[in-house]
Amino acid sequence: MATPAGFWRRYAAWSLDALAPLAFSVPLLWSTGQRMLAQTDLHLSKLQLRMFELADVAIGQGRDPLQAMAGWTHDPVLRAALLDLSRAWLHAALVAALVLFALSAAWWIAFEASPWQATPGKRLFGLQVSRHDGGRPGPGRVALRFLAGIPSWCLLHLGHAMAGWRADQRALHDLLSGTRVVLAPGAGAAMPPGARRWLWAQAIVLLAAFAAVATFYAVIFFEALATGLP
Repeated sequence: MATPAGFWRRYAAWSLDALAPLAFSVPLLWSTGQRMLAQTDLHLSKLQLRMFELADVAIGQGRDPLQAMAGWTHDPVLRAALLDLSRAWLHAALVAALVLFALSAAWWIAFEASPWQATPGKRLFGLQVSRHDGGRPGPGRVALRFLAGIPSWCLLHLGHAMAGWRADQRALHDLLSGTRVVLAPGAGAAMPPGARRWLWAQAIVLLAAFAAVATFYAVIFFEALATGLP
């Protein structure tokens, strides 16, 4: 029986494949994104205008606007604007989720049910999807495998992480669908150099993003300290 594929090699292939649905979704979701930005600007303008109006009322009554803010949560105009803003964001998020789900399903199911038994990312890194007994999975089983990944996403990837500690390297969706991810015929057991470089690139981007966020908040913190100094 073929050798099970390791967790990080599988992740490298998955993360590379994920770029395709994301790229295809951009033109499909462009109008949705533009509409969400326009609605966000509109509703935030309404919120800002109403807050200025309430602040003016508080000042006219001789009250501190900052102290009066606690009572603004009951203002019907503010609540309506916040509800409209939430609806706009929720609608955009649902549309984006449905489009990405459909594109991802088409990508993974079509390729893993093909003679390759692998997506382009898996094929590039020497991986293949097979039935638990080593045979080629049919389209129905591959579709079940894709849908079986939903619980893992709902469990914050705990089901995916199972591939890292199980002896057979099977994730939850593999167990539910009766499949395995194995090394393709002729693939070496060592992590391919391309997969290593791809993982390092992601790690560098993640660390750079973390450093940028940390620097941003550090600047704010020290500016606040400097402002409070006599």
